Amino acid sequence: MSRRKRKGPATEAHVRLYAHETRCPAWQTLEPDARALLVELRALYQPSQANVVYLSIREAERRLNIGQRRVQRAFDALLARGWIAVHEPGGFTRKMRHATAYRLENEPSAAPGAMPSKTYMRWQPQTSDEKTR
Repeated sequence: MSRRKRKGPATEAHVRLYAHETRCPAWQTLEPDARALLVELRALYQPSQANVVYLSIREAERRLNIGQRRVQRAFDALLARGWIAVHEPGGFTRKMRHATAYRLENEPSAAPGAMPSKTYMRWQPQTSDEKTR
């Protein structure tokens, strides 16, 4: 038997969501907006960029087709649960505007032999006792 040859590049860009990630509390407690934003951030990931992903609030609004407050809440939820971390804050202090740079916590950093931190796998929701303190 002969194998069929694939047309196109050998490794097409894709986004992976592993089953163990979708079973963790950090995923299960996310709002749909935050889940969609995480998929967009992972789609922007390129290994050659040393695990740095740039996405502004305005660009996220456009990609997700939602408003600024919902995008900001989604970013806050991803940061709080450990899915992403701020690599370099964005702002208007430079002559040219720049978006905040994020690190995906499921991918290793650029350092040789680095392992991904996967902070989201250790995240646990607050209990009602912790919320009242």
